[in-house]
Amino acid sequence: MSQEIDHDNAERLAALLNILAAAAEEDEEAIPIDTLDGYLTALVCGPVLAAPVQAMDALFGEDWPAALEEQEVLDEFMTVLHERWNEIADALEPEALSANPDEMRLTPMITEFDEATKASLLSQGVLTAEQLEELPAPGVMWAEGFMQAVDDMETEWYAHEADSESGQMLDALLMAIAAVAMPEGEQREAYIAEAYEPDDEVDQDVLLDDALYAAQDLRLFWLQSSGPLND
Repeated sequence: MSQEIDHDNAERLAALLNILAAAAEEDEEAIPIDTLDGYLTALVCGPVLAAPVQAMDALFGEDWPAALEEQEVLDEFMTVLHERWNEIADALEPEALSANPDEMRLTPMITEFDEATKASLLSQGVLTAEQLEELPAPGVMWAEGFMQAVDDMETEWYAHEADSESGQMLDALLMAIAAVAMPEGEQREAYIAEAYEPDDEVDQDVLLDDALYAAQDLRLFWLQSSGPLND
């Protein structure tokens, strides 16, 4: 059973992130909540004992607290950020995953870009009109955040020999997540042909579901490895 998201907390987290977006330089790309959520999930899944502030430092730079302090909402932000972190950790609780590995427990924060959401993002300055026309498919920004965390901790994540059984398993799980962000084209088609049966109907929703299962499997993968875990 998927873990429920506290929607009030999620909405407040998104609103506070908009303060950071508004304070960013004009040439800086806004970081959506999806990307942050993917990064947080990778930290919980991964081989390194981590804290949610690491995601903020990596995505927003170490000076990110200043804009929130100016609005006197930094403490509130840390509270809602930790609540989301705890939701992810609860969803990826190892005993529950081990007891029923076929159960989907992880519920990502994926922005639904309906017309009302698009209008809100435009009015808040989070995205420009040009960016709205090029909005990514559902799950792309979440997967990009997850894979950025992997890249930022490349040494720890790729500690296994690439041709070892563990290395090959790790590569397959990470490919399932990276596939969500693959654009339509030859690379995506080649991945689907290799990873799925010919008669399978594979769309973005299927790729995203399989990426979430892969994230759950990664939690158990690192549990069974020798590295420290986020207990």
